[in-house]
Amino acid sequence: MNRIRDEKGQAMVLAAGLLLLFVGIAAVVLNLGWWLHDKRDAQNDVDASVLAGAQDLPDQVAAESAAETWAADNDAGDALLTPCEFVDMTGDGEADLIRCTVERQPGSLQKGLVDVGTITIRAKAAAAKMRAVAACVTPWAVIGNPNDGPLQGGHWGLTPQQLYIFHTSDFMTPGNFGALALYGNGAIDYKQAIETPCGTGTQGACNLPDPEVPVGETLQCGAKTGNMGQNTDDALTQRDTNYGADAATCDVDTYDEALWMIQSSAACAAARAVLIPIIISWPPQGASGPVEILGIATFYIINWDRQPPYGNVDVDGDGVDDDAMVWGYFMENVPVIPAWNIVWGYSDDPFAPIMISLVE
Repeated sequence: MNRIRDEKGQAMVLAAGLLLLFVGIAAVVLNLGWWLHDKRDAQNDVDASVLAGAQDLPDQVAAESAAETWAADNDAGDALLTPCEFVDMTGDGEADLIRCTVERQPGSLQKGLVDVGTITIRAKAAAAKMRAVAACVTPWAVIGNPNDGPLQGGHWGLTPQQLYIFHTSDFMTPGNFGALALYGNGAIDYKQAIETPCGTGTQGACNLPDPEVPVGETLQCGAKTGNMGQNTDDALTQRDTNYGADAATCDVDTYDEALWMIQSSAACAAARAVLIPIIISWPPQGASGPVEILGIATFYIINWDRQPPYGNVDVDGDGVDDDAMVWGYFMENVPVIPAWNIVWGYSDDPFAPIMISLVE
């Protein structure tokens, strides 16, 4: 009887010990989950803060103030450590990168479960304002509102997060899949303007030797006539290859996915973040008059028509062909550049618009 009593006692001690062990493991796992959640939250906060700050570079005071303002408006203000760091990446004497750090205590249950001492979460990020040579202007266009330009405080009516068809065979375009003759009228010129930064020719944009656009004015450019569906598919496929991108990875469905690709994948950002001209309108059907370019905006190509007959994809899923060849999202976090602030003449850096992107 005593032996049975002793064995029961040992079993109860063992069970109590195992229970304490399991509780300890559960507490550690729970704390770890909270810590990972807080770490991701801190990283998201600092990513957004530096992206906000980079808009105002090279003005370091304004850039740091913008980062602090974003952090404060989104309940991360006390955690953003200042001063932030600034770097001159191009050697021109002006800062083009901002690096900030967020530091905070985890909001976990560790004090009540496992005493592991004080833990501090740190997250660091850097964003840069860079010349977007690799994302040169592509020979397509979107329709903008000329009464909502930078001089009026707008960006020509472009709608954030709206899906745009910027290469179309719509009846509004004179049989040319919505293309512009940016670097010549030939099919080779057209393909090169997509495959490589600004093509390989030596002429200025729109066949003008050195076009200069007065403030508030537009750049006149011709439309690209002819069925360019096969050339577009081939050129975009080659562009992916040139930048080491993978269609299975870079093709996305939503704006958030497109933004994530630009911020996290160098290959997808280089291949799919493209500069699209904003125009007032296409010429009337059957006409070939000049097109007025208001400026350029950054879009992310989420997909294009890869199967003939080209240009008849139902993009919005309403059962009606939208005559779409290439489509994507307007990236609202990248500044829209008016035509009069673009170097349209030929050079080693023909357009040199500004792109803002996370680099760390």
